[in-house]
Amino acid sequence: MFSNKTKFQKKKKKKPICSRFGHTASIVDDFSQIQIQETEIVFAVAGKVSEYLVAPIGRQLGYLFCYRSHAEKLRNHVQTLRMARNHQQITVDEATRKGDEVRPAVREWLNRVDQITGEAEALTRYDQNMSCLNGWCPNLISRYQLGREAYKKAQVIVGIQTARNFPDGISYSVPSRNATFVDVSWT
Repeated sequence: MFSNKTKFQKKKKKKPICSRFGHTASIVDDFSQIQIQETEIVFAVAGKVSEYLVAPIGRQLGYLFCYRSHAEKLRNHVQTLRMARNHQQITVDEATRKGDEVRPAVREWLNRVDQITGEAEALTRYDQNMSCLNGWCPNLISRYQLGREAYKKAQVIVGIQTARNFPDGISYSVPSRNATFVDVSWT
């Protein structure tokens, strides 16, 4: 009847925190779970903040520090666009020799290519004047502007290259102007 254990030596039962659901976790366990949930919320908020702040700032700094690579990519895109323009010009010349009329979309594309390559060449020429004090001090504003403009022009050039495919063809045949039509009616 009597046990050797005193009432202080008996194992204490954990009181349920929420008797409704039958939870028997201690208060310390619940507190650690709350801390984990709070840190997850903090990490989620920090992720969104970094998504909206760090990425744009990194892009802006990329214009400044990667201006040479942006300018080099622009030169490469201009070179491939120029080759595509020359190829298109050969087919346009061939169509005009045959007496066909060149479509207005093709003429507009050729004009856009001439305009954008001229702007890009002027931008790459500006690349040589990128320092002040005889090269001892880099001109950060000019580097940023060059990197940004070179990146954006390269994106425009990629768009122009994808617009090169003309589904209706480059030219269409027109009837000869000297041709006379004879009315042949059998009466």
